Formats: sequence, C-alpha cells, structure tokens
Amino acid sequence: MPNKEIFIGYTFFRPEKVKRYTEADTIYSTRKGKSYILLHVDSLRKEKDMLTIVTNNRHIIKKYDKPYLINSDRPMMNTKYRISKYLMSVFCGLPIDIETRNKYFLRIRQLLLDKLVVIENRLKKQEKNRQTTTYIKFSHGRRTWYLGFYIPCLFCSNVCAYVMSNNRKVCQNCHSKVIVTPTPLTQNTFKNYCQSKQIVSKRIGVTYTKKVSMHSGTGNYLVTYSNLGINKQFKTMKEQEKYKKRFTNSLKTHKNKWNYTNNRFKSKPVVSKHRLKQRGDILKKHYISNKELEFLFDQVTSRSGYNMLKEDIFINHSFNCEYFLELRKKKEATLEHEDIKVAEQSTSAGKNIMVNDITTSFQELEIREQDNVLPWQEILRRQIPITRPEFHRGLNSVRDLKTLMTYRNGMRRKRLVNLSHNYVIDQYDTKARKIKSILWC
Repeated sequence: MPNKEIFIGYTFFRPEKVKRYTEADTIYSTRKGKSYILLHVDSLRKEKDMLTIVTNNRHIIKKYDKPYLINSDRPMMNTKYRISKYLMSVFCGLPIDIETRNKYFLRIRQLLLDKLVVIENRLKKQEKNRQTTTYIKFSHGRRTWYLGFYIPCLFCSNVCAYVMSNNRKVCQNCHSKVIVTPTPLTQNTFKNYCQSKQIVSKRIGVTYTKKVSMHSGTGNYLVTYSNLGINKQFKTMKEQEKYKKRFTNSLKTHKNKWNYTNNRFKSKPVVSKHRLKQRGDILKKHYISNKELEFLFDQVTSRSGYNMLKEDIFINHSFNCEYFLELRKKKEATLEHEDIKVAEQSTSAGKNIMVNDITTSFQELEIREQDNVLPWQEILRRQIPITRPEFHRGLNSVRDLKTLMTYRNGMRRKRLVNLSHNYVIDQYDTKARKIKSILWC
C-alpha cells in the first residue's frame, strides 16, 4: 500500500488586543514568556494533507520557517497520529530537554485527545451559556506555553479561548454578539396558598411547625411558628445544660420567630415583605405571561366576567396568542358544561337541592379541618401503605403520651412497608421516654 505524506507548517498569528487577560482569556497574554502553539482544528480531517500550527512564539517560527514533510506507512492518518506529530514538532522546537519530553509526551497527548472530545460535545449541546476552553497549560521552568486547538472566531479571525454550546465559536471581543440572556422566571401566583412544614433542628435538639399562608389584610405571606418542643434525649445533666444554653441563645437571636417573655418562648406570626400577586397587580402590566393568563382565567367563574376579562386582555395587553386561544377554548368548554349542569339542577326536585347544600356544608367543614391537620393525623387518614419516612414524620409530630397512644393504635390497622414489628415498638418506647424527659421552655 502507498505511504501517506503530509506537511507540517507554522503560521505566525498575533491576536487582537482584548480588554482583560483573566480566567480563560490568559491565552492572549504574552507577559513572562507566555505564548500559544495551537493546531488548526481543520487539520485533523482525514482528507487534509497539511498540519497547520498557529502560534505567536517567534522562537519556534524561526526554527520552522518552511513546511517540512513527514511520511506514514498507513494510507490514512487518524486523529491520534496527527496530534502525536503536532506535539512532537512542538517539543522539538521548544527549549526542553529530551528527558522532559519523554516524561510528559504521553500525558499531554492524552489530555489533548480528551480536550478535543470535550470541545466537540460542548458545540453539540443545547445548554445556554456554558463554555469550554480550547487549550491546556504546560509550564516548564519559568516559561508557560498553551497547547491545544486553533478555532477561529465566527466574526473575526482571532483565536477562540473557549467554545460555547449551540456551535458558538467566539473570542472575547465578539462574546457579547452571541450571548443568550435568559428570560427571568415569572413569579408564582396563588389562589389560596397554605402549607405547613415540620422543622427538626438536630443542632439545638428542637422541633417546631412552620406554617405559610396568605395574610387577609395586606395580601402578603403570613409565616407562623408554633408547636415548639424538644427532640433529643439527654444522657447527662451536663449535656442537658449545654443544649439548654445553645437552645436559648439561638432562639433569642431569632426575634422575628419567637417572643421571649418570662423565660418562655411564645409563637409569633410574621408578615413577610413578599406579596402574593393578585388580579389587579397582573392587569397593571403590559405583557401577561402564560402562568398569569392561566391564573386570571381560573379566577373567572361567570360568563359575563369571562367576556369582560377577554376583552380587557385583548385590547390593553400583549400575550402569547396561541396559549391565549388554548385557554379560551378550555374556559368556554368549562362554562358550557356548567350551564348544562345548572339547567339540570334547576329541573331537579327540592330534595336534590337539599342534598347538595348538605354536601357543600360538609366540604366546607372538611376544608376548615384540613387547615389545622397535623402530620400524624394526615398519616392515619391515608388508605395506602405507610413507608418508613412517613412513619417517622408522623411520629415526630406527636407531642404528648395521649396522642402517642392514639397514633400507635391507629398504626396497628395500617400496612407498613419495610418496617418490622419490633422496630416499630422500639420507636414508640423511645418517643415515650423523650416525652417523659425534662422539658424547658
């Protein structure tokens, strides 16, 4: 088979001045003997017969003033062979002794192969503004060289210090032309926001309940802290005193959570500065997002209100037309279904009306009860098997022995997942000892 011949040539290229020489852009710096020696990325194609090396190092340019020829016993030169010849040429042109060359050659070649794979993956990805450098740094003695791949900028011929996703190849001066500014996330809107969470602090050994709801007067978040208790069993009095001091000092600093009066901590409702968005706040804006459109349509319950809202949005605001049309179709179908239901109910007997009123009253009563449901009550009401985390969440919310007995009897009728009978009994006994231990408030 015929041998493959290929030329290696060096090209001197001085990059344009940039504003800063920090982070990835240090490749443009020439202070303290720094320089770059980069292999043109197009030279790695199998059909190319020329390895073009771009550099701003005048010493190596004087040595390789003309292209020289190399031979291969294979008809096609793969990427690894081309990078090896590039690296061998660079090492022979730099003031490096032969022992250092042999020591670092294989390692640097592997780093360059890995760098090439990373560059190709970065260009193919669809992420926003992530970037990957096109070079590696090699230092010997007091000198530094940057070895890697020359990728020209899409807008100028300057060296690219990094590449970006979506096939963006730009230098520092042209970086702003392709940068993608992500649109800010729209603020969440809530119809009726109410959520409780059990907080467990292992550092100070306490538990308390944090409830977030909507303040009826201001429309802001209302945060309430309650059910303060101890969640630790002490072995010695010294350990108890240590935690007591840590507990008191910690809660004194959180004046917005607790009132400290007469050596006792009492819950304190806090009105947050963050305000929940209402309909009037959304209609003041010129552009209405998809989530805000959905919120506005959900608030409308009558056909007349729907028509007024539709005309107001269509005349005074800008929006996503496709999503607006989709929401209109859904809302009109819902209103039509409600009209049919009202017509059927009007023809029904008075008994049906009475049953509906009773059902509505029960639903309202159920909603009021759900606002104050504790985790252990929620666990006992479930009809599905109880897992280990759910079992402990309900157990941690128990505060007295009577409630513990209720929770224990209720869990006997439940199906438990990955929980043995002995393990459950041990957990009940441990919780009972914690409740009986000395509490301070």
